[in-house]
Amino acid sequence: MTSILMSLTSVNPSQPETFDRLLRRAAAYCWLERFKSQTSKGAFTVNYDHIGETAGAVWEALSKEGPLTFAALMEEVNAPQSLFFMAIGWLSREDKLHFEPAGGDYIVSLA
Repeated sequence: MTSILMSLTSVNPSQPETFDRLLRRAAAYCWLERFKSQTSKGAFTVNYDHIGETAGAVWEALSKEGPLTFAALMEEVNAPQSLFFMAIGWLSREDKLHFEPAGGDYIVSLA
């Protein structure tokens, strides 16, 4: 993690892609560390029922609110990040969602 932070301080402001990539990498590292600590304590388990319920919540939120960014959709669904993305993957695999890039995020809508 320290090497990622050091890399962030050395990025030239004219290289926003590099900064964005390093920032996403740092966020992923932090999330992974938190996830590992939760699973080692037995605080987090996932099964198909949890994923399906979360997929239903994603579907309901998009049906009710219309297209949302990932950030807004995550807030609306209020599920752990890993479970949220598993549900997104499930719905994507069934061709139920449409994604459109939107300034570093994506807008998700029902297909």
